[in-house]
Parts: sequence; structure tokens; C-alpha cells
Amino acid sequence: MTAAEPGGSTTETDLDAAIDARVASLDSGNYRANNRLVLDAFKKYLEDHRGVTTLEALEVIDCRRYAQHLRERVQDDDDSLSAASAHANGPYFTIVRAFLGWCVDDERIESNPARPNRVKEALPEHHGDHDRQFWSVEAREALLEFVGERAHDALEESADDRERAFRDRALVTMLALTGARGAELFADPRDEHRNGLRWNDVDLEKGIATVFGKTRERQPIPLTDRVVESLERYRKVLDPATGDWPVFPTRHHASIARAAEEGLEAQGWNADDIEAVLAASTSMEILREHEIAPPALSKNGARSLMKRLCDAADVDIDGEYLKPHGGRRGLGSDLYARDAELAQELLRHESIETTHQSYREQNVIERRERLERALDE
Repeated sequence: MTAAEPGGSTTETDLDAAIDARVASLDSGNYRANNRLVLDAFKKYLEDHRGVTTLEALEVIDCRRYAQHLRERVQDDDDSLSAASAHANGPYFTIVRAFLGWCVDDERIESNPARPNRVKEALPEHHGDHDRQFWSVEAREALLEFVGERAHDALEESADDRERAFRDRALVTMLALTGARGAELFADPRDEHRNGLRWNDVDLEKGIATVFGKTRERQPIPLTDRVVESLERYRKVLDPATGDWPVFPTRHHASIARAAEEGLEAQGWNADDIEAVLAASTSMEILREHEIAPPALSKNGARSLMKRLCDAADVDIDGEYLKPHGGRRGLGSDLYARDAELAQELLRHESIETTHQSYREQNVIERRERLERALDE
């Protein structure tokens, strides 16, 4: 009896049981670990977004929506998933499709819902990694100089303009010179654990910040003197009310107002008193007075900010604004050319092979340009 037949057993149709059986059938330790990681993520997506908990309930449209989910992750430009990894020839979709094919062979389902073309066509297009942006040294320094001059000029301006200018300088400096990912600095509405870097996470005396890394573990990152200086001056201007205050709070008025209202509710205020205090004070004043942390700037908000800054500074790379993750890639490329092991440590790659894979091609391109210049001379 197959899972699709009436009376099929719960064990045969249960996703957890099927994944356990599939992983147990694999011999290679590394391949088994990769399958477990990808299939657990697939199961969680189905449960959270599609309400699917059994193989019997899994349909082609669920797999198509998962492919679209992978496309969105790739377009997020935070390197959480590359097009190569998501695509039909990459590990994510290949592992899911192979798992469902195995379920067919094991008579748990009658057909593979990830097989139809309308599922595969929803995956992100992959043309290699040539479109991955790296901040050049020239572009990086030009943008850093621009935000530095703006912060200096803002000393004579309003408190709001001063806070904005010093925030922009600190944000660009961290993206350019720490190797941190955008998801480690800013909030991700899709992930409750990624609510933005907090001042409690930053030790300016030691020059260290602790971020929630890609491995979903807290990891320390070094802050150079240039980064520390920009954060110190920005913190004086921002004057966060508590250590739980995000380093980069949102300036979205509706989000701040909602945080003030919800924060007062959490402190036991009744609706009438909340309405009265909201009418008498600004939302930010309420947050500060009652030590309620505002929401952090989101990743989308950070991208929008970078677009505006690059437009104002007239800085671009191949006609595009400097994307947040390009700062990490650019710094990694610079370091890799000098010291591959230092690049690995700063970028927190689990192995030096990952670092080689990420930057070998980029540095071959740079060596080619240096060779051309040398021959010309």
C-alpha cells in the first residue's frame, strides 16, 4: 500500500519519517549532513508557509512556491543563497527533487511533485557568479569620504540631520570595513532572531562586535580603529536610551509609533492613557522616556539608504549602487590577495576551501589586469 492509497500509514506519509529514512539511506557523511540541512529547511518552509506536514498533502504547487521562495532568497542579495546553490543543478533543489524521487521509489508517494517544468522554471536564473558585486577600493573610499564629509558638515545642523549623517557614516563604515553581512547588522522581518545589531553587542573599548552569524551562532567580529571611531561619535549623537537599543534604528515613522504603542501596552498601560501620551509626545520621545527599544533598520531599508547615498555621492560600480553585501565581498577580495587565511578568519568561513572558492576567480581577473599593465609598461 502506498501513501496515496486510502489507509496509507502515518509513518509512510509523515515528512519527518521520510526525511529520516532518506538520510539514513545515504552512505557519505558529508552528503548525509547536507541532505539533512536542506530537507529540514524544506520541511520547515512547507509547514510554516504552506501548512503541509505530510507527503500525501504535498502538491506540485507547493514545490513551485518553494522554488519561488528560493528565487526570493537569491534576489535578497545577502548571500544567504546563491543562484548556483538554488538552481536545478545546485544542491538545494537537486536534494529536494532527489528526496521526492526516492519517496516515489520507496512507494511513499506515486509521483514526484518537484519534477514538472513549471516547478523548475520558477527557480532563479543562473548565469554563473559574474554578476556578484565587489566594492572596489576606489568606490569604497569615495563613499567613505562622502559620508565622512557629510557628518562633519552636519555638526552645525539640526539634531535630526546630525543623527542621520553620523548614522550613515557608521553604517557605511561597518559595511565597508568589518566583513559583516547585512543580515547580521539589520533586521530581517522573515527571521525573528535577526532583529538588528544592538549596542549591547558592541564593545568599543575592545574593538569587538558580536553578531548572529550565518551559522545561527553568535560570532565576534573585529572593529578597526576607523570603525570604532565612527561608532563612538555616532553613539554620542544617537544617545541610545538602553543597551538593547539597535545600533541602526529605523526612521520609519509608522514603525516607531507602533513600537511606542506596543511597548506601553507591554508595560501595563491602558488604552486611554496610551492614547493621551501619544497625543502629547512624539513616538521617539516616548521610546526614550520609557526605555522602549525602537525597531532596527531592515535589510530593505539599508538597501534603499545605500541607493540614496550612492546617488548623492555619484558613486557606482558598473552603473549600480554599492550593495550592502558587496562591501563584504570587496573587503574579502582585498584581504585574499594578501593573506587568504586572514580573509577566511575575517569572513568566518568554515574552511579555507570556501574562501578559495569565493575569491579565486575574482583574483585571477585582477591578476590578469595587473599582467596587462605590466606588459604595457
